[in-house]
Amino acid sequence: MKFSTFVISIFIILGFFLCTLIAAIINPHIFTSFFSNSPTKLFYDIEHYSNLAVHQTCNAFYPLWPWLINRLGKPQTVDDAALCFRVFGCLLSLISIPLFLLLLFRNSRSYRIISLVSALYVINPISVFRMIGYTEGVFSFLSLMLLMVLSCLTITPKSTIKNVKSIFLLISLLLLSLLLSLTRPFLIQAIFASLLTLGSILVINRFQNSTDSLKILKTYGVMSLTICFGAIIGYCIYGYYCLGTRGDFFAPFHDQANWGKQLGFYPQLFFVPLTYADFISIYSPFIALITAWLISISANIRKLTFVIPTLWQWILLFCYPPAFLAFYGLDFKRSNFSDKLNNLKVVNLTQAAKKLSNSYVFWFCIYFALMHTVIIVFSDQKLTSLRRFIFGTPYFFFAIACISQCFPSRKISKLLLWLLGLSSIWLVQYWLDYSHNVWIG
Repeated sequence: MKFSTFVISIFIILGFFLCTLIAAIINPHIFTSFFSNSPTKLFYDIEHYSNLAVHQTCNAFYPLWPWLINRLGKPQTVDDAALCFRVFGCLLSLISIPLFLLLLFRNSRSYRIISLVSALYVINPISVFRMIGYTEGVFSFLSLMLLMVLSCLTITPKSTIKNVKSIFLLISLLLLSLLLSLTRPFLIQAIFASLLTLGSILVINRFQNSTDSLKILKTYGVMSLTICFGAIIGYCIYGYYCLGTRGDFFAPFHDQANWGKQLGFYPQLFFVPLTYADFISIYSPFIALITAWLISISANIRKLTFVIPTLWQWILLFCYPPAFLAFYGLDFKRSNFSDKLNNLKVVNLTQAAKKLSNSYVFWFCIYFALMHTVIIVFSDQKLTSLRRFIFGTPYFFFAIACISQCFPSRKISKLLLWLLGLSSIWLVQYWLDYSHNVWIG
């Protein structure tokens, strides 16, 4: 497995750099600007992070990433800090690739799906943010460590939270949650994701009757509380610093409100996209969650028949998701709740479906991605940063890998290959947009 991880990582890295090289050939300014420490228009918010690395203060940007750059790179100027952010961000991104593969190997048996989903995680347009010095690089690395710990804390007939290994893992979980909460907004997402995960597994187990509910509540309940406490402690550290420097414990939230973010309901966002990428970002976590629940119902409560989407339904999925949900939903209902014969093509689930239902790390990932969508959709009409919060971190991709292994790998592999091809082209385009100072995230 270690050798496979190394080989797959090398091929994926080469694929990413090939796309980057193509973009750099088209516009050499990408390459020269990346390694330059002189002022450049390619800063985006890196300028703010760089200022924090040189002059620590309290604002909407969280402190861990600038603090690490200050200690590791010891920049003397803002321009030096910007270069350090890009270099260390790239290093963490490259290290994260084999880590992501190892995480998938722990939770999947299909080499084909593991390879393709890992390639999608790396060779997707939003991966640009993991390379240009944003928090996506360090946040993804810490997130993968968190997910590795969660995948180790699974329930077995002999499992107990009182042994030395479990206590060590819980302490690691607390520290990683704390660090993630100091990297960027994590608190609200983590609390809701962990509690919804616990509730989902308890509901599914109620019908599965395979594990003692009390045991689930004890083990997964402790895990959920550990994540919540770590996130709360992490923010409290920064909040206390903000209280001392600005007299405002919730200064980061208030700064975001000053940018025009406020709670509200904007139903037009679900039907009239600001951009195509944002539209996909809104619907992808919801579609994944619906699919996950249907798989769990089929594996534990009632046998369901999954319909293979027609060609025009696949086109609707990637062009206008609301229409796909409507038309595919009608076909799904017809195949499962109608006595009439139909000629719909169906597909059966694999044995991985039963394992999916009781996986804490899977449900945490899917709810974490969903909470990002919910928070941004109900607080920001411009959907600022939605794309990079969903596709720039590993949570959504891990959930997709788990869902994919529940269906025949040959059919899923074709879909993933098409997505990988489109994603590669889109990655080249995002590098070019970045070079022209076009907002891409």
